[in-house]
Amino acid sequence: MKSLMEKILGAKIQSIAELGIDGLKDKHGNEAIFFAVPEAESPRKVFRKLISATDPPNAKSGGASEYGCSIKTPNGLIYHALTTHGDIEGWRKDIEFGAAQFGFSLAKIQGNKFVVDEKQEIEIYDCSIEFS
Repeated sequence: MKSLMEKILGAKIQSIAELGIDGLKDKHGNEAIFFAVPEAESPRKVFRKLISATDPPNAKSGGASEYGCSIKTPNGLIYHALTTHGDIEGWRKDIEFGAAQFGFSLAKIQGNKFVVDEKQEIEIYDCSIEFS
């Protein structure tokens, strides 16, 4: 239905949430990474574990911060966003190491897909998106 309406209107239809999601896509030297939070943990605690697992850290500059966005997949898993800037490659290595160390699932947005653990692709339109 949406694609039919887009054809009729001659333009892409986006919700406010999708516009916010578009802002997470590698713009302005930032990168967004989403992390799942196990039931016994809080997003803040998982975030701290992810960014501080390496000693010394790979990231040489910039920072990582919580973004205030969560994505719920159709199977009910909730992923919270963090953004990195500066030494993005170094931050990515640190976060991926932390996820592997503690067994946390990571995801990212690629086009209109939400890619979980680099193997499961979910249409972003099938997910629930919340901003806080």
